[in-house]
Amino acid sequence: MDAGMAAAPEDPETAAGSLLSPDQLLAAIAGRLAEPLPLIAWARELGDLHAALISAVSNPRRPPPEVTETALHADIAKVIDKINSWAVFYVRHSRCARRHTHSFGEVISHVAKTYAEAWWTVLHTDCEELRHSAWVHLGEVREGYAQLIGDIRDGRVQLPLGWRGIRHTRQNDSSFTKQETDGAEEHQGKQ
Repeated sequence: MDAGMAAAPEDPETAAGSLLSPDQLLAAIAGRLAEPLPLIAWARELGDLHAALISAVSNPRRPPPEVTETALHADIAKVIDKINSWAVFYVRHSRCARRHTHSFGEVISHVAKTYAEAWWTVLHTDCEELRHSAWVHLGEVREGYAQLIGDIRDGRVQLPLGWRGIRHTRQNDSSFTKQETDGAEEHQGKQ
């Protein structure tokens, strides 16, 4: 079990109470919530990582060499995995409920990404329409999260456990990577 996770709750009400409200989630992402709960720390970390990703993409020559777009995406995936592991114990699972398309970690990451992009837009653009559009979109994402939390608490939705995707699979499959590398070297040698 991850060090940031506590023992599994014994009743569904405990699980429902462990979810952050939309306002708590946005405050956590912004670093304005200082409670010692792992979900709060992970939300803040995702907010920071998505903000750093915006900087890395918009100013690729500016960040230190170890802060690359690839490294930031890998760090985001690790935090999403931590949240998904936590969610196995703390997010209500209703077998008969409709299925959602994203894991809980992916949902939190999406809110953090939208928050970072909205703030970046507000701080870096002179276009009033674009700033307004960014805030409207953040409001829509906040409302979507609020509805999702309500659906989880009422047992109307089931979230998938999560998967890191093909990039992670290919990086961890050393034999596949080795074969790819050997094949690429052979192909280059023939040219």
